[in-house]
Amino acid sequence: MYRVLLIGGGNAGLLYEFDPKRKKPASHYGGIKAFPGELHLSAVCDIDKDKGQFLKEKKVNVPYYVDYKKAIREIKPDIITIASWTKTHKDIFIYALENGVKGIVLEKPIARNSEEGKEMVSKWEEYKIPVVVNHERRWDAKYILAKQIIEREEIGEIKAIYGRVLLGSIPRAYQKLMLELEGGGPLIHDGTHLIDLLLYFFEDFEIKDVYMEKEGLLETRVIALFFVKNRNIPIFIEIGGEREYFHFSIEIEGRKGKLIVGNGIKELYMAEESTLYSGFNDLKKVKFPLERLGNNMTFDGPYFEILKALKEKKQPFSNLMDGYKALRKIEEIYSFDFKK
Repeated sequence: MYRVLLIGGGNAGLLYEFDPKRKKPASHYGGIKAFPGELHLSAVCDIDKDKGQFLKEKKVNVPYYVDYKKAIREIKPDIITIASWTKTHKDIFIYALENGVKGIVLEKPIARNSEEGKEMVSKWEEYKIPVVVNHERRWDAKYILAKQIIEREEIGEIKAIYGRVLLGSIPRAYQKLMLELEGGGPLIHDGTHLIDLLLYFFEDFEIKDVYMEKEGLLETRVIALFFVKNRNIPIFIEIGGEREYFHFSIEIEGRKGKLIVGNGIKELYMAEESTLYSGFNDLKKVKFPLERLGNNMTFDGPYFEILKALKEKKQPFSNLMDGYKALRKIEEIYSFDFKK
């Protein structure tokens, strides 16, 4: 039984678990509780004392701390989950490494910028303990199946990719705080999931062009063009966009068909003889291969991986270097010298 310390009682750490609409587990708290025979939630830590009262109201009977250093010293956890503000990740991560933690589950993005991320990687190289980064869509069965369809060229040779993360903008009153705590706006906070999945699907890609709009300190819309490294495959992405809804999707076009996966979306289209024009083919929606979907995980995925890595003594899927690569790509977009 591994003792786990959860640091950060915000949305991803705790609160999403109590959203009745979300599929469970919906938080790190739920992910830890999904393995009752192997993981024991030994304490929760958050600088907001009100979270301690919230835990009492929800009858979560675990010790509560506001000081992560004290919690690590007293609890002596085997595993820590870092789900606090991104600004705090580096210091907590390094302190945990230096104080005997055996494994770390780290919320995305790993840091606010590549400088902080590089410090984390450098320190981790002294210890090489398993670190799982919570880009949670990596454990969603439809994205795993999408990767198989791409690699097997089931929709033919891949010709183009379109990725979208569309959402509202951050009010000006919160922008300075958001920049300090998270390092940026929609691109780093939400777009990191899209960038990580594209790296998961295609390993690497090179930036070609960026268009960015800002309102105040933060970006409101980012449009970028990449090409898959060593392959003539364009990747078009849009992040932000000042929408009055949330939309996440990846559309992959092949020579013979098209695949779309995203939040609540799993669609497959194949080229078939047109019913409208002689001598032409149209894309026709076909049955998505649900029978091929594997075990679907959400927030239990990172804990399955950390347990597996600890048992097998090897680095996990969605590890620290994966998280660092996603951060570097995001920073490339932010720093790109574009002309409006």
